[in-house]
Order: sequence, then C-alpha cells, then structure tokens
Amino acid sequence: MNSQILLAEETPAPTKNAVQPEMRSARTSSDERYAAAARLIQVTAGSFRFEARDLHLQRGRHTAIIGPNGAGKTTLIEALLGFRQAHLEEAQILGVAAAHFLQSTRHRKRLGVQLQRVEYEDSSNVREILDLHQALYGRQDPQVGQALDIDALRKLPYRALSRGQKQRLDLFVALAHHPELAVLDEPFTGLDRAYIKRVAHLLRHDLADLTIIMICHSEEELDTASDVVWVCNGGVKYCGDKETLKNHLVGAFHASLRLDDSQRLNAIRRQLESDSATLRLEMSSDTEISVYGTQQLDQSIRTLIANVAFQHFEFGPTDYRDMLHICARGEQHV
Repeated sequence: MNSQILLAEETPAPTKNAVQPEMRSARTSSDERYAAAARLIQVTAGSFRFEARDLHLQRGRHTAIIGPNGAGKTTLIEALLGFRQAHLEEAQILGVAAAHFLQSTRHRKRLGVQLQRVEYEDSSNVREILDLHQALYGRQDPQVGQALDIDALRKLPYRALSRGQKQRLDLFVALAHHPELAVLDEPFTGLDRAYIKRVAHLLRHDLADLTIIMICHSEEELDTASDVVWVCNGGVKYCGDKETLKNHLVGAFHASLRLDDSQRLNAIRRQLESDSATLRLEMSSDTEISVYGTQQLDQSIRTLIANVAFQHFEFGPTDYRDMLHICARGEQHV
C-alpha cells in the first residue's frame, strides 16, 4: 500500500535519496493559526528552480493554488509534505515543525492527501483499501461516501477501476476521516459532471469547516475556494483572499470588441488605455480588443458601442474564470 495516500502508515527511516528537509526547528515557534507556513522553501531540480518566502496558509480556509503548468504548484505541495527533496526554513504543518510532523504517525493522522500520480497495488481490491483506511483513522463519514458513491466500488479490484473511479476512491481516502488538513491535487480531474457537482457541494457545505489546500485548474475547483496562492515563474506572486486578486487583475467589468478597421481600432485602444477605469487591455488579435476594468468602464464601453459600428462585441461582469485564465498564462501584475 502506498504510504503517500494512507499517511498514517509508518514510513521507513530516510535513506540518502529520501526527502530530508533542512530545518531550523529550534527557532521555529508554533503558530496554530496556520495550516502550513514557511519562512523559505527552495527546490532545485535540473534547470528548474522554485523559491517561496514567508508563505502562510490560513487554517479554516479553502486555498486554491493556481498558475501555469510547470510553474511549481505541485512542487510547493510536495516540498511542504516531504514528498520532494527541498530546503525548508521554519516550515510548519498545523503548528508543528514540518520535519517532526512527517515523522509522527500521530500527526500524520491529522492529514488527508489526494495526489494525481499515486497508485495502489494491482492485486488490491477496493474493500481492502477502505478497511485499511477505517483501521487507520477510525472514522468514515457516510456523507462523503454517499457523495462519491463509494459503495458501488467496494467489490471491485483496484486494477478494474477507471480513472474517474480511482479519483473517487482517492478523494474518499483523503476526506472521509475529516482531517484537520486536506491536500488535494486537482480534485475534479477525471470526474464526470455529476460527480463534479457532488464533490463541489461536499466541499462548499458538508466539509466547509475543513482546512483544504488544493491545486486548481478548473473554474469549478476555484469556486470552492476562499483564498488563492498564485504560483508563477518558480515563485509565489500572490497569497491571500481570492476576491482581492480578482479585483486587482480583472476588476468587475470585461468587454471584447472586434473591428476590422485596424487604424480605428488602434485609436480606440489608446482611448481605453487612458481611461482611469481600465485595469488591463490586451489585443487578442489585429482586429479584437479585450479590456478589463472597474465598474465605471461599463459607461465608456456603452458610449463606444453607440458610436462605433463594431463587427462584434461582448461585455458584462467579470468572473473567476477570467482571473484563472490570466493566472494560468503566468502574467506578473501582482
């Protein structure tokens, strides 16, 4: 059985190739406010470098880690949890020095983890995995099992599970015991629409009091979060309230304007750039402008539409999909 999923299992003593975070635990003061915190996280892997300083993830919050592919989202989580070799200074998990936390069966029972790349032995069956989870944690919330329809998988061999079924099993193992901290890696990946809705409801309502840190790629995942960590170019560009980042990056209003007259369009672009309500303006193509701004931009756009014969236009309130799109591209405006 893979101990990275059922974290309460004992793990062997580190070898020379195992994760050995560097700690200054004697100078680390416990702070129960944070689900995870570190003064410094550094990871080097070939040409890839990742560094985060003064990272603090709040307890009682659902935090989404967002950013481009390859920017370091998984690296950040794996470094904190000890699954990747890293240099850590004053790192804590649930108020306990990270190195001590990961060496303790008692503390590891406080975690729930779902990772994309973890597999169980093909010879295992789902019933064995569920029985082991029950034996380790002593609790399995029936609401979690019902949302994930886990009883339908109980009699199946692990090797027979589809990708979506494996994801349901992994989410159950991570969440059913109501851990103090759940770490999820793209929890909706592989799930069909019905289960995405179920899991989203579970996170928003039945498990709303859990502390959750999740790597997020979809709008549905982001909708369940209250905070965000924006990882970009091998570092953390923002850590805090989700709405604050949205307002900073894309504001409250968005418009797309298409005009085949490039000269006229450039004049409109300059006009919008000088508008105090504009936060961000992009030329989607030679014939199309995409502009984001405060609510006051609404009137400017309506005036333009009344006076210019655009081939196509769309405008309205921004949403978190707009923010996620910008962050996934890796732009650095924070």
